[in-house]
Amino acid sequence: MNKLSLSLFSRLYLVIVLAVIVSVSLTNLFMVIYEEQEDFNEFIAEINFIFEEISVNAATQINTAQKDIPLGFPLDNDLIAKLVNPNINSDICPSCELITQINSVYYYQMPDGEYFVEFKLPKSKSNIIIYEKSEINSENLTEGIEDDEGIDIIFFSLIIVTSLFLGFAIYWPIKNLQEQINTLIDTHHQFGSGNLTVKANENIQKPLNNLAHSFNSMAQAITDNVKERDTFSQAIPHEVRTPLSRIQLASGLIRRKSTDLDILTLVDDVDNYVVDINELIGQIVEFSKINSSSISGSDSNKENEVDQFQTIEVKAFVESRLNLLAKNQNKEVILSIDESLELTTNPFYLRLLIDNFIKNAFNHAKEKIRLSANVITLDKNQQLSITVEDDGMGVPLDDRETIFIPFARLDKSRSRKTGGLGLGLPIAKAAATKMAGKIIISESPFGGAKFSFIKDI
Repeated sequence: MNKLSLSLFSRLYLVIVLAVIVSVSLTNLFMVIYEEQEDFNEFIAEINFIFEEISVNAATQINTAQKDIPLGFPLDNDLIAKLVNPNINSDICPSCELITQINSVYYYQMPDGEYFVEFKLPKSKSNIIIYEKSEINSENLTEGIEDDEGIDIIFFSLIIVTSLFLGFAIYWPIKNLQEQINTLIDTHHQFGSGNLTVKANENIQKPLNNLAHSFNSMAQAITDNVKERDTFSQAIPHEVRTPLSRIQLASGLIRRKSTDLDILTLVDDVDNYVVDINELIGQIVEFSKINSSSISGSDSNKENEVDQFQTIEVKAFVESRLNLLAKNQNKEVILSIDESLELTTNPFYLRLLIDNFIKNAFNHAKEKIRLSANVITLDKNQQLSITVEDDGMGVPLDDRETIFIPFARLDKSRSRKTGGLGLGLPIAKAAATKMAGKIIISESPFGGAKFSFIKDI
């Protein structure tokens, strides 16, 4: 995803700003066009009135190219009127631009922006032209500029005030909406992180309240389902262990009273099956326990977990677990851990991680296993790495996610020596998550799999 991409609300704010700017610009443009049209209409009305007044006494024929027509005060301050002989002066204003023609009246605009009008007198060989003066006295010019500046200041002040009012009127509802959506997102994240007690606030504006209500309904259904699953997973081991005890008692009695080798071999198989089932029950209990603590999510549970944290000497801890699990294992174990390396965490989670790493290695190694732990630097962050690798068959790249699914085994054999019980690595992953770390699978130099627990320190 592009890190430079803007969020929805950032784009929305930007669109609002652009809309205000465009609206102000268009409003200003339309007002300028409207004012120019109004000025032109007023000019037409004024010129038509003047023409009606002066055309009555205007000469029908003049011998010169043009002749001034007195307008009197105050019209002569702004306008000039003349009789022109089109036969002598056919091109009265060569640089003027024709604006429009109404009947026999031609309206022009001079290069300096002033208006120029030519009237054709009926039944006469003369025309009347009236145009605005391009040069006015400095006092009037200054007053006009000051008036225009005053109007512009008022206009732009009004635009700024309107824009600010519109911006605040739109900003606060959107900001409130953004805060409510961010709160919903935070609630979703907390729920996704395992805090099943969190609930969304439904006292918010529509339609977000419907979304919050739907989330709460879904969260409640998931919470109920998880509680039912936990109750089931905790009850099953207890109920199964009772008949297993009776089976062990029965096999013991059969072993004492029977001398038949076939029967004794069968009893040995039954005992092995009971051991397998007991181990499976133990793993189910551990997996249920660690996942139950992961989804409890309450502050009190988190505080209790922190209270159980201990500073552990990694080498001594790994050696103690290895001595317990390596009994009757005819495989070479290489240990490479710095004695000064320490980790502050809950020992219950670390035990589950180390135990299942070691058991998995013993199940798949041919002859050699190496356990190592060290501090590495990645992206300027120091990280603890605990690694267990073997010389077994390894884990194909496509199956490196599958093996963390409960009861998913790459080796389809039911043998504990090869296939395992299917819960060891899922338990290890859950423990790694509880310790705020992750598990990375890669290929070992020995040819088998390399399991690495990585955690920031």
